[in-house]
Amino acid sequence: ASGEPIANAQLEFFGWHTEQIAPNTNNYRVVTKKFNDTTNKSGLIQQCERWTNLGDAGISGDSFLLARFTADINAAFDEILPLIFASDAKWQWDDPNHTKYPVATTDLVSGQADYPFVSDEQGNSVLEIAKAYVMDTQGVYQELKAVDAETDVGAASILAQASTNVGTPSRYDKLGPAIFLDPIPNYSATNGVRAVFSRAPSYFTAADTTKTPGIPVPFHQLLALIPSRDYVAIHKPDNTSLLTIINNKITEQKTMLKDFLSKRSKDERVVMRPRVESSR
Repeated sequence: ASGEPIANAQLEFFGWHTEQIAPNTNNYRVVTKKFNDTTNKSGLIQQCERWTNLGDAGISGDSFLLARFTADINAAFDEILPLIFASDAKWQWDDPNHTKYPVATTDLVSGQADYPFVSDEQGNSVLEIAKAYVMDTQGVYQELKAVDAETDVGAASILAQASTNVGTPSRYDKLGPAIFLDPIPNYSATNGVRAVFSRAPSYFTAADTTKTPGIPVPFHQLLALIPSRDYVAIHKPDNTSLLTIINNKITEQKTMLKDFLSKRSKDERVVMRPRVESSR
């Protein structure tokens, strides 16, 4: 890679996007959705102020409400995470606010079958292990086959951990936050176990201002709508028309997010296959 710009390339990232400054030019600016933007009134907190009718600085100017809505925005992130993970079949989502990739290693220990992965190096909770690798005796990482010891034929021996079942691991089972290797390794290797995983997002704090959500820009509003729905439902339950509008908007945004994430990645070739029909 030369690092030279590619003509007419279109880029889209989680957390921000670009927009053309003027028609028929190559001049663009980066547009972000900040957490708390009291200057331009465009942050998530400012959207909450509008949807709840709390008014300008009604949340950002109140330390108690700011802390509460920060927690509620983080809870909104948790609410949409299952939707994100269920829809990203073509690629693995990860919050770009994390400074390291969702990969962790630990030492392979001779005679040890289980290796827990509870959190990454930054303390973010590991939600699900996607792939596992083990370094072989030649120092090369080999991808392991994922099996379920409870349902897959011939896999029950993994959890039995028989002392005679040793060698170079070739498969693994997930149990809670740990992976169990099979066979049990009969050698040790520094950083010999590697896991690729999905993890919790980078949550907001009440002190955040310019930090942006790690989801596609068109759906940032979800993180303001969900806390606003909860606030209105608790503090303004008689305003049923507003609550209905917010709920409809949330449903619409969730549907659009699911469709967005389920689309085939643009860097994958579309393969046309003939449809075979029986003449009988």
